[in-house]
Amino acid sequence: MTNSTVPEQLLHAVQDRTTEMRRWLDADNNSETLMAHLHDEPVDAVWLRTYQRLGRDLMSAVGNAQEQLPRRR
Repeated sequence: MTNSTVPEQLLHAVQDRTTEMRRWLDADNNSETLMAHLHDEPVDAVWLRTYQRLGRDLMSAVGNAQEQLPRRR
């Protein structure tokens, strides 16, 4: 097995966080609860914290990957 480069590792981190979010949304009734949340309906506090954590983790992975992109001039 070859060692992956840093950009590949960062891309895999984004893919992993995306997969984690998708799997969570597919479980139980999380997709329906997300729609309720997006329509400003009340949702369970534990559900909301999990959703926010997964979102932060995904955005952090995206930000880390963007930092490694070559700068445009």
